[in-house]
Amino acid sequence: MSLLEVEELRTGYGALPVLQGISFSVEEGQTAVMFGLNGAGKTTTVNALAGLLPIWSGDVRLDGKSLKGLDAPKIVAAGIGLSPEGRRVFPALSVLTNLRLGAWTRKSAGRKQADDTIARVFEYFPRLEERKDQLAGTMSGGEQQMLAIGRAIMSRPRILMIDEASLGLSPKLAQTVFQVVSQINDDGTTVVIVEQNVGVLPYADQALIMEKGTITYDGSGADLEKSGDLRKTYLGDASDLH
Repeated sequence: MSLLEVEELRTGYGALPVLQGISFSVEEGQTAVMFGLNGAGKTTTVNALAGLLPIWSGDVRLDGKSLKGLDAPKIVAAGIGLSPEGRRVFPALSVLTNLRLGAWTRKSAGRKQADDTIARVFEYFPRLEERKDQLAGTMSGGEQQMLAIGRAIMSRPRILMIDEASLGLSPKLAQTVFQVVSQINDDGTTVVIVEQNVGVLPYADQALIMEKGTITYDGSGADLEKSGDLRKTYLGDASDLH
């Protein structure tokens, strides 16, 4: 049994369908990367897994237990954390307060566990510790991305989902973020990344390609990396990778 199982998932916005019955699974301890152009359905997928969109039909199971019908806070408590597209940090609050808000679903665990998790976040992203009293809205895009990932870690998820981890970052900073996410995975957290940047591919145990609300490829990252012209493999000649 896989840690995450998605079966014939259909959902969308209002009356507009986006996901056309997708199915995939992610094994515990792996990093899965979902590629595809804008509008392919990647963000819709992780938002549905996080409880931000209703499941119209199909099912999502975490460790064999269905998440269908659960709201976002209950899904976070069950073990799925999301670093959303656009980061969505609280700009008028400090870095430290942003992190503490990420632990609110675990408030019953007590202050010590939250403090221990903050220390762990600072190990991954030392720059956040240097700026712990700074307002999040005054930070650079890269620092805000680190904060968004750190905030998602605060719920101590079994699966960490990151939507567009490298969006707006320089190639060098994007690689730094990918390396830290790889370390988070090595420390035992299963990771699902939504990306257009193929620079993340060396870190992918599993690669998924989405097109028009369907999954057109589900295989190992290594096999996809060796497949030749990666752009033509799933984006055609009009690819817009950065």
